[in-house]
Amino acid sequence: MNLAFYDAIKQLQDAYLMFPAFQTAYDQIEENLKLYRATGVAQNLLILGESGTGKTSLAHAFTESYPKQVLPERDLLPVLHVSVPAAATIAGTVEAVLRQLGDPEPERGTVSAKTARAVRIARGCGVEMLLFDEAQHIQDRGRNYTQYFVGDWLKSLMDALGLPVTLLGLPRTQALLQANEQLRRRFTHRLSLSVHQGSQEANDESSLKLFRALSDALPLPLDARPYGWKELGLRLHYATDGRIAYVKQLLVNAYSHAVNQSGTNISVSELAHAFTATIWPLGVGALNPFHQDFGFRSLDRLGEPFQLGDTGGEVSGRKRK
Repeated sequence: MNLAFYDAIKQLQDAYLMFPAFQTAYDQIEENLKLYRATGVAQNLLILGESGTGKTSLAHAFTESYPKQVLPERDLLPVLHVSVPAAATIAGTVEAVLRQLGDPEPERGTVSAKTARAVRIARGCGVEMLLFDEAQHIQDRGRNYTQYFVGDWLKSLMDALGLPVTLLGLPRTQALLQANEQLRRRFTHRLSLSVHQGSQEANDESSLKLFRALSDALPLPLDARPYGWKELGLRLHYATDGRIAYVKQLLVNAYSHAVNQSGTNISVSELAHAFTATIWPLGVGALNPFHQDFGFRSLDRLGEPFQLGDTGGEVSGRKRK
């Protein structure tokens, strides 16, 4: 593999795609920041999305738009982006906040001392907004009283700072708010981060649009044969569930396989191979969305890659007409 190959992969992985739900969420976070700067009013936002829909990419993209400024007298950190640690405790979460603030000893002190220090440093760094990613880790503590205490700590931190806060997490994050009424009242504005918008046909078109926009970053063209572009969009939708992370995985592997085979394009056979290699090892034959015998249904049954569980809702697969 040469340098151009790795540059293409990096460009693809670093790409942010402003699909409608992503753009809406980004704009709302920015609007909350502008409102705070203009009036001092702190509006909060909960952004929910299944794994791979771009929550962390959204947080990174927004944070990069408001980067840290190193000044002679102090560092300014307009947007504080914190990833909530797995099996989050109050101590672990406040330590994650302190690390992002640059505290050299985040483990030092009691929880109350750490929290007071986090508030003091955040004010000193001119923090104007907090983004808490992987918020479902608070809910995943598994016991309502533990969720309540961590949620109550978060509420207290928000009150002490008086800043707009955005929580990003899996759909089950809503259970955290159900366990803490005061926290729930602070996050009445909620958005879903999904490319699934409107009709099934629109979903197919969105998946194809995402895929073709990303494939433009690669040296090899995308070839829809033996299917047309509309049908390929439908197959891509079932193969990735419209999730940006899966779209990228599929493209990276298909591109790598094509290069290894000295191919001149990214073909349907490369996509079929990539689906099995990166998304679902059991997705072969009629269970592979790029196979001619695929049944054109959502792969959300038990043991399948998009098995239902996080949302608790029902998704009905649509047969091809």
